[in-house]
Amino acid sequence: MSAPSRAAAAPGAALRAWTVPLAWGAGLVSIGMGAAAITGEASSGAARGSGVVLAVAGLLWLAWGAAALSAGRLLLPRTAAASTLVTVFGVAALVVLTGGRASILAAAVAVILLLTAAVMIIADARRRVAPAGAIRTVPLLLAAALVAVVATPALGAVQDAALVRPDGTVMIVDPHAGH
Repeated sequence: MSAPSRAAAAPGAALRAWTVPLAWGAGLVSIGMGAAAITGEASSGAARGSGVVLAVAGLLWLAWGAAALSAGRLLLPRTAAASTLVTVFGVAALVVLTGGRASILAAAVAVILLLTAAVMIIADARRRVAPAGAIRTVPLLLAAALVAVVATPALGAVQDAALVRPDGTVMIVDPHAGH
């Protein structure tokens, strides 16, 4: 069996293939929640600041996932695992600072994706079986599809929560306005 075949058959390769899409899904939901807090008409200054931090954290998760996929291994596992907790606290702070106007569904999805990614990052750091370049394509595609199925409704819920006015009515967005 050649070296690439052994690497692809290693048990850690599938684990790494699932971690990157989890990080990307959490990053996208974090960016969405942050953007909603930044642009929300009823957001306080603290909520906007928390939104900026959460959006930056989401961008960093996207970058980390891309770097890990490019390297074929999970980079900076201790830092990444600790960063999941920082992002979870950012999501919780955003929910509190917006007075419950942030999407609870999106917050729950982000937290679940982040904590699952943290567990997988820690498990991969302890395993260290497969060499670099061992992220497998089929598990990566399956993970990406599952994360898309979970993250897409969460992003829709972010938009729904952002469009609710302080009096509880929903803002109507005219797609033809300005044309």
